Amino acid sequence: MSELLNEKIIRIALVLREATVLDEPHWEDFAKRAGLKTTKGVMDILNQEVSLAAFKDLMYMDLKALLPGGKVAARFEQELNAPVKIYPGEIAYILRQNQPDIAKLVKILLSLNLVDLSQIEATLERAERNALNVYDVLVAEGIITPEKIEKVVNARTADFATDNRAILAGDILVFNNLITREDFSRALESSAVTKAPLSRTLEDLGLLTQQELVEALEKGVELPMVEILAYDLSPELLERFPADFMRRQLFLPLALQDNCMEIATADPFNLALCDTISFLSGKRISLIYTSHQELLAKFDVLPAFGGKGEGDRLATLPPSKVKRVVRSIPREEEQPPRPTPLAEGFEAKKVAEPDRPRRRQEPFVDNLSAVQLVTQIMEGAIAAGATDIHIEPQTDDVRVRYRIDGVLHNILRMPLEMHVSVTSRIKVLASMNVTERRRPQDGHFTFESDGGVYDFRISTLPSMNGETIVMRVLDSSRVMTGLDQLGLLEEQLKAVERLLARPHGLILVTGPTGSGKTSTLYACLSTVNKEGVNIITIEDPVEYQLPGITQVQVDTNIDVTFANGLRSALRQDPDIIMVGEIRDSDTAATAIRAALTGHLVFSTLHTNTAVGAVSALNHLGVDRYLIASAVSGIIAQRLVRKNCEACKKPFTPTKGMLVELGLPENSRRRFYRGEGCPQCLRTGFKGRTGIFEVIEIRPDLRKAIAEKATEEELRTMADKYGKRLFEAGLEKVLKGITTPSEMIKAVTIF
Repeated sequence: MSELLNEKIIRIALVLREATVLDEPHWEDFAKRAGLKTTKGVMDILNQEVSLAAFKDLMYMDLKALLPGGKVAARFEQELNAPVKIYPGEIAYILRQNQPDIAKLVKILLSLNLVDLSQIEATLERAERNALNVYDVLVAEGIITPEKIEKVVNARTADFATDNRAILAGDILVFNNLITREDFSRALESSAVTKAPLSRTLEDLGLLTQQELVEALEKGVELPMVEILAYDLSPELLERFPADFMRRQLFLPLALQDNCMEIATADPFNLALCDTISFLSGKRISLIYTSHQELLAKFDVLPAFGGKGEGDRLATLPPSKVKRVVRSIPREEEQPPRPTPLAEGFEAKKVAEPDRPRRRQEPFVDNLSAVQLVTQIMEGAIAAGATDIHIEPQTDDVRVRYRIDGVLHNILRMPLEMHVSVTSRIKVLASMNVTERRRPQDGHFTFESDGGVYDFRISTLPSMNGETIVMRVLDSSRVMTGLDQLGLLEEQLKAVERLLARPHGLILVTGPTGSGKTSTLYACLSTVNKEGVNIITIEDPVEYQLPGITQVQVDTNIDVTFANGLRSALRQDPDIIMVGEIRDSDTAATAIRAALTGHLVFSTLHTNTAVGAVSALNHLGVDRYLIASAVSGIIAQRLVRKNCEACKKPFTPTKGMLVELGLPENSRRRFYRGEGCPQCLRTGFKGRTGIFEVIEIRPDLRKAIAEKATEEELRTMADKYGKRLFEAGLEKVLKGITTPSEMIKAVTIF
């Protein structure tokens, strides 16, 4: 079996297992034989333009076979039941439109101890007394919340959870001709009476043995599929769910018959969505796969989603498809729902099937694979210590790259056909508009992996070949908690500590984009963050949440700029303020004024050197005498990659290299560089450290700034008190921390 097919079959097997159609011993046997193995090393994979299968080999490397409870199988099971993002307003809307049995809702909540009876009775009495919609009151009073729905879904103890899994399992078996619909209905009836699992009932009735089922799985089974573009959807049925919820969760309701609602979705294994809809609507759910692209196209033409209707599109369809649209399942008003047993409802589905616009399953590289692939890409980035993920459509395929230690590495090239599905999956996670592909968008979401919690910031940009996506990986564990972790030299560390001990003044951190200024600012804030001080930050964006600190996000749409945020912060009785960046004269003037009025202020500037910050502030309209009075210290910095400790070896530099470093040609110094090993992905580098120049504004420097000394004069005076960037970098080279070429590339001799 192919890798993609293997993953689909694993999910199908898990669904059958949850429905008790596949018993535990046969699941274990199947899972062992479905394990993914590789003998390749990490760099054997990374050093080639790897295929999708090869990348999956990398992601699954060193994992055990897919045993129940094993890491891979557990992850698949989590994906089947991953939480559904839903908001209180959407919950109230679905309840109002579907009007589920309140007694059944309450019974489920009480069985899980999510509410108490007195609370329910008081809420219902209040709704009746005030003539309020009871569903609105249940949501407003917190009886039904997103968190409680998630607990109901995770418990999987409600009758609808069992029914939904049985319906999906039955659809799969019938579609693959493993059993007839009538026979499966008979098995359901018998199982309900005997309380035996379906696996045993099917065998006892002589309908399907476990061995036959496992053999069918190994040969490959398919999923029922609907052509959603050729489907005439009922407006009344569409009104049962908020458009935003359907778009975000990528589904559309097809039909309602015998209290069973058919849902077309790009993720036919989304059992959490299935159970969420069941709980809120009171209906059993049948999930049917539809192409991701067709689903998005359907959103574009439906009036409920802002489309102009389907009249023009139907006029261009082939006659055969138009005929199938007209003959689709009768609309809901023609088939009023009536309570029926699960078996009766399942058998009744066969009535409409011949006229349904379905086709045999195409190669399943759509949303199913996209969900798994996006998860693997993110987990791979976390494992590799990447700071950014780039997903870039090319002419013939899609390139995925990781930025590791500041350098982009090619990771894989995936089929162009998967681009829309992968992009849409990321947009769904980040609560972005899935159907908007012409405008840039921004979003974020939280991702849990191996016990860690990671924030992902998403940026999309339309390009000639499709949307380019950059995912910034924000790992709070990377935020430096102490100054000694930044890479400051001993005398520089003492100088920074003296600056932080001052009660007021402006401390500037300078350097190009990506030089680690944010890490330095956060390390400074962590050092001064004490019980008796009030710290406020104005950031764009807030990258990491710092406990005990008030952090403000810049939002130009509502006029929350750096300058306005800083002015407002000054009215909040702060002791310490951090401004993410001084970009304009207004922010510069306000920051200077804050420092002069008794506050300790941190900020950043884009300058090449520390003393260059003086000229930069002056160019922003701040008088030199104000700069001299307000600025207490300036830190310039760069980031360089560190030699891998596992494979670094000494080497003798060339004469040219010694000259470039300002060392005598006859110097006998030995330098170090990494040779490359699996731990550093064969790059020779692992991790990064800072190179710093720290200037304390002493009295003579303060006087020179006020008297408008030139930048060169200021630099000469500063040299008396500390090392320049190049000198600090050279010291790290001599200590074997980094290589000469890495240092020279990062630091120009100023």
